[in-house]
Amino acid sequence: MKYPELIVTARDIEEVKQLVNSGADAIRIGNQQYGLRVAGDFNLNEIEEATAYTHQHNRKIYVVTNAIFHNDSIDKLPNYLDCLLQIKIDGIICGDPSIFSILNDLNKSLAIHWNPETLATNHDTLAFWQSKGINRALLSNELGMDAVLEIKTKLEIPIEVQIHGMTCIFQSKRKLVTNYYNYINGTELMDMSQHSDKRLHLKQLKEPESNYPIFEDCNGTHVMSNEDLCMVDHIEPLINSGIDALRINGMMNSRKYNQRIVEIYRKAIDLCCEYPINYLSQIESMKREILEIQPVERILGTGFYFKEQIY
Repeated sequence: MKYPELIVTARDIEEVKQLVNSGADAIRIGNQQYGLRVAGDFNLNEIEEATAYTHQHNRKIYVVTNAIFHNDSIDKLPNYLDCLLQIKIDGIICGDPSIFSILNDLNKSLAIHWNPETLATNHDTLAFWQSKGINRALLSNELGMDAVLEIKTKLEIPIEVQIHGMTCIFQSKRKLVTNYYNYINGTELMDMSQHSDKRLHLKQLKEPESNYPIFEDCNGTHVMSNEDLCMVDHIEPLINSGIDALRINGMMNSRKYNQRIVEIYRKAIDLCCEYPINYLSQIESMKREILEIQPVERILGTGFYFKEQIY
């Protein structure tokens, strides 16, 4: 049976090494200026170091370049992509069509993992981008399992889906948290994009247990899901259908947590591919292991895979 690629986000070089040693097949990193919701802010030197390490261990490195580019920022993208090409990364994760013309102007080729966020919802749209030369499609987190499996049968390019971690439910280019604090404080001196390490959350009055992480960075304001996706007990249909890559989003989690999660999913994937009966018999124990390390304020769920998610 074909093994899917296990992809994990990393916040720095140290975590890149930890996750590679824990069983990740590929690491997803990025620079905040060019990528949305990166787990850590990697400069070019750090990307080069991460690439060298992953390649030494026969793993891959993917760089997130999926920011919302305006005229003042798109001009910097060609030089950035050229630098990534020289580093010899394994692919970029993007969703802006300008990438195609920029690479054409550079007369260079680079593996494009197409990630238009909520727009990757049907096989016709993805078939169009397949014809333009994308090398992989990252499906929207808003799709159900049936839709995911159907899309896989319709496309020739590899398909990637998220299987664990928080998801983004809202983004604005505006500094909404900064504006809020400046409003209630009667000042315009605060800039929360400079304090993205602060753990802020939104709570609904009618749902006291709700916990929506919210943060600001140079790309604006991001609101994350109230629950963490957890598909360790549902990876069998994804693997059996030939889904090519399974992604873990370790954003905002501790290093120890991410390391253990990768180990658990590595075990689950290996069992499912080699010894399906053993996988089925160990599902509950693997789920318990995750529950034991799961932060108390973060409930686990299956997102849109099996039911409509209400935020």
